[in-house]
Amino acid sequence: MNVMRLVGPVLGRLRVGRFRDWYRFTWLKLRQPGTIQAAGLPQLDPGVRIRTLPGSRLVLGRGVHLASGVSLQLTEGTSLEIGDRVFLNVNCTIGAIGRVRIGDDCLFGPGVTIVDGNHRFDDLSTLIRDQGHEIRDIEIGSDVWVGASATIIASVGDGAVVGANSVVTRPVPARTVVAGTPARVLRQRGERAQVRAMRA
Repeated sequence: MNVMRLVGPVLGRLRVGRFRDWYRFTWLKLRQPGTIQAAGLPQLDPGVRIRTLPGSRLVLGRGVHLASGVSLQLTEGTSLEIGDRVFLNVNCTIGAIGRVRIGDDCLFGPGVTIVDGNHRFDDLSTLIRDQGHEIRDIEIGSDVWVGASATIIASVGDGAVVGANSVVTRPVPARTVVAGTPARVLRQRGERAQVRAMRA
């Protein structure tokens, strides 16, 4: 263990092709009590934080890229599934206390937060921290783009776009562009192309 403490930080900074990613991923897996599975070796930038508690399961697809500062937090008995070719930009956070699933080919801007539970707070005789959580499974479809600093607490359909700084509190239909706090539907993808074609 003393050797790893000395050698680990040095190896972690190496930029020797995929060896760096293999080392970081293997080191993370060995330190976690939960289960971590990957269909392919993910690209892990410096500063990625993964915490899995016993009974939790993290599944990563092929070609996943976790940028610097990404944080994945799984409590006991939870599940987080990330599909193929998903990119989580710097300082994205995913907190799972139930089940979160992300489809293939999704892009997440810097500082995006995804959480599948909210604190209960209606009982005035009990501290908020003692009232537990309301948990909802979150499904984010494939080919989704989420802008910087958005917060996702509801499901998002295939091909949808979520504007920067938006707060998604209700399910977003497929191929829909939403923005705002709370997020509201702006239009359907492809509408502008249809209008331009009609004017041409």
